Amino acid sequence: MRKLGRLLIAVATLLGGVAGFVGCSSSQPAAPASVRGVVMFQNQPLSGGLIVFAPDHEKGNAGKPVRSTIDSEGRYTLTTDGSASVTPGWYRIALADPPGVFTEELGFPPFPPALRRPDRSGISREVRPGENVFDFLIEVPVQSQ
Repeated sequence: MRKLGRLLIAVATLLGGVAGFVGCSSSQPAAPASVRGVVMFQNQPLSGGLIVFAPDHEKGNAGKPVRSTIDSEGRYTLTTDGSASVTPGWYRIALADPPGVFTEELGFPPFPPALRRPDRSGISREVRPGENVFDFLIEVPVQSQ
């Protein structure tokens, strides 16, 4: 009977220690986040453009890049595998204009090529759990001739 009592105490202690260890070592999954907004270039919607949120590894985000096509009104909604859920964390942003839409012939200055690369755009945002709205207004000075 004493052996059984000691065994039960040892098992209970072991289970308690394992439960405490597992509870301390596991982290809760991040709450879901959604990201949407508007992108404008020279006060016009960046219709048909592309926006990419690339995880900023230097700020601890190990997620996957997330992208969206920009609609005719400049709106975008990031999606991951068909879901509007994005992993919270810091992201570097890249923006690409649609080919042939914003041309110098139509009076637009050239779209800044650095914006097409998240590592060169200089734009970053922190996505937090819940709804995130990020609007981008790109203005390039028009050179008079």
